Amino acid sequence: MNCKLIHIIFNRNESNFFSKEKDALVESILSLGKIQRISIDFTNELCNHANQPSQVFWREVPIVRIKCMGVQCEFDVVNNQQDVLFHLIRPVTRLTRVRYIAVLGDFRLPGWSRMEELIVVLNRAGKLLIVSSQNPLSTVYLSKLKRRIKAHANKLLRIKDEVQLLDIIAPDIIPNNEFRVSFRDK
Repeated sequence: MNCKLIHIIFNRNESNFFSKEKDALVESILSLGKIQRISIDFTNELCNHANQPSQVFWREVPIVRIKCMGVQCEFDVVNNQQDVLFHLIRPVTRLTRVRYIAVLGDFRLPGWSRMEELIVVLNRAGKLLIVSSQNPLSTVYLSKLKRRIKAHANKLLRIKDEVQLLDIIAPDIIPNNEFRVSFRDK
């Protein structure tokens, strides 16, 4: 099978558009919740293999199942390893043809008695929309979470702008040889 999305993820040559702010927002969303699914919508058709999802393994542990449906791709998260998830989707989110990224996950703010399942949408302009998928939450709670995501993103930007010696010696890159991709029929 020839999956264009897999090529984008592991080639890392096609994603020439880069926004530190968008990167930091995506990383913050992934790190602040237990992510179940990531859907990315494109402005035009990218790839289509809805009946043959691909499975990505990291160090022989299944991480995500990827299903491409033309203008949309879905990452079903099998094992929530935040660093690995971000490493996999970063080249995809950097494409100029990304319309929006929707992340379904369980999030908890301080003071919340339990985790809430929420959909966090980041559009191409970098605007955030947070919607509760099960229990209705007040706009105050949702705006608090939005502020927390943005504050965490700003913190990440400050950290990444301060080049540290450790970053030069050992950059935070996961080698591609630690991944294995399998394609199979449903």
